Amino acid sequence: MRIALVATHHSDYAANLALALSRKHDVLLVLSRRSAARQIDPQALAALGKALTLRIVPHHYAPLQPLIARACQWHITRFTPDIVHVQEHPTRSMGLLARYLDGRYPVVTTVHDPYPHSGSDARAAAAFARHYSGLRRRSDGLIVHGQALVGPLAATGVDRGRIVSIMHGVLRFGRQTGLPGPLPTVDPNRLIFFGRAEAYKGLDTLLAAHTIWLRESVPIKLTIAGTGPELERHRAALAAPNVTLIEGRVPQDDLARLVASSAAAILPYRDATQSGVIASTFGAGRPVVATDVGALAEAVGNAGLIVPPNDPQALAAAGRRLIGEPGLLARLEAAVRKRAIGSLGWQQIADETTAFYQSLLAAPK
Repeated sequence: MRIALVATHHSDYAANLALALSRKHDVLLVLSRRSAARQIDPQALAALGKALTLRIVPHHYAPLQPLIARACQWHITRFTPDIVHVQEHPTRSMGLLARYLDGRYPVVTTVHDPYPHSGSDARAAAAFARHYSGLRRRSDGLIVHGQALVGPLAATGVDRGRIVSIMHGVLRFGRQTGLPGPLPTVDPNRLIFFGRAEAYKGLDTLLAAHTIWLRESVPIKLTIAGTGPELERHRAALAAPNVTLIEGRVPQDDLARLVASSAAAILPYRDATQSGVIASTFGAGRPVVATDVGALAEAVGNAGLIVPPNDPQALAAAGRRLIGEPGLLARLEAAVRKRAIGSLGWQQIADETTAFYQSLLAAPK
């Protein structure tokens, strides 16, 4: 099968999927220059170029979006694929591309977020709602990352029969094969919150749980790494004892080592669909503590602890249990390793995705 995979955003996801697909199929991968540079290690990018047909287009600045859609169309037409697979994200580019292709190829769209996160993501989604709708309407099939997301996507007006759930695979901070050099020593008392600190991620809930840990002398050390408006809003609380703030865009290797040396990542999200943070944490070999929103519990499975959202007491209890219950951390680590090569391994995800492609190609016209 000849597969054109286009990702002017979500480059890390698309690169892993494309590499796994390329073991059995001919693959064209089209990436955005800036997204690829931020999310894919240069050596991994070079390896991709040897395994498949790799093309790079400019970053999707607003004035360039029609041009980028045309560039993607040109690469696709030259490749002559059996199927085209794109990633939905808040620009006009992919909606325009689907319109330009005009039904010449079956189109599959991965909808990473069937409904937007609260805050700035919701504003961006509202601005591009017409283009989202057009892309979804023109797609022959749509992929979401969890059964819990099928209904919400169908509720936007998409035929439920065109939607399939295929999980998001593990991410290794831009590398195809883990960290360079020896693995760092794990600090069994350290939890890490990392990424873009937006309101939906529940940093206030985490800091309230941390107040409980301090009051009860629970020896948890909390690392907060990343950027975002919530850091400024909670600046005073972030100065509490046993909190380390690493503000700014952390280099991929540094962040990978921070996560790999933590007991677990903690995701106190108040609303979400799926999470690249979970995928990256599993890629670093660590379990998570996450809230039961969207499809997070499906992604975590038995490789972490799940608590209700907006509940500092429950989050604090999970932290106490993680560092205090004998054998728990080792059991979770083993579950992470099993999921990373099983249900969240890229070859299984590629095989499930291929089966979906084949079902669309075999469907009556």
